[in-house]
Amino acid sequence: MPDNNDLDTMEAVLDTIADAGDGERVSVADIVNEIGDDAFGPLMLIPALVAVTPASGIPGLTATCGLIIALVAVQIVIGRKALWLPGFILRRTMPRSKLDTARNWLARPARVIDRLTGKRLAFLVKPPFSVVPATICLAAGLIMPFLEVIPFSGSIMAGAVSLFALSFVTEDGILSVLATALVGAAGYLAYTAMA
Repeated sequence: MPDNNDLDTMEAVLDTIADAGDGERVSVADIVNEIGDDAFGPLMLIPALVAVTPASGIPGLTATCGLIIALVAVQIVIGRKALWLPGFILRRTMPRSKLDTARNWLARPARVIDRLTGKRLAFLVKPPFSVVPATICLAAGLIMPFLEVIPFSGSIMAGAVSLFALSFVTEDGILSVLATALVGAAGYLAYTAMA
């Protein structure tokens, strides 16, 4: 298990999940064990990234990712020190081949993103300010299961959560500001489309 201080880039998180488990299928418990149950940023980033990739087309995967995001986010909001997930989520698995495909799909963008991020406005992603992005992620995670009926629509919401989670991982508050703007713009577009 890596030191949580080593998980401060997107590429480091992707490399860590590549080592999770040892079979043909990888469970949520395998990933949590590999990363550590006190690394909330990476533990929220992983399901968000999986939901952004083509793997989100697997039936039920977007809903599962959304629930995990919501559960991680609510625990950030209430200030828990270690992550708790119910057994039915910890037992959920996906084929290692799909996880490897998602990792490979994200590898090049991860390197670019890591070069662009840094510790900027870090106070925005630390308590007490971290409650704001975590609350937005909680709402996004709860919405994602309902987006399951429209293939790949959950990927848009997961993209915003990915920015928030990455802001926690890299301590880059600018990403949190950008993610808030993205969620606000998406909400405005949805509101005007329904009006």
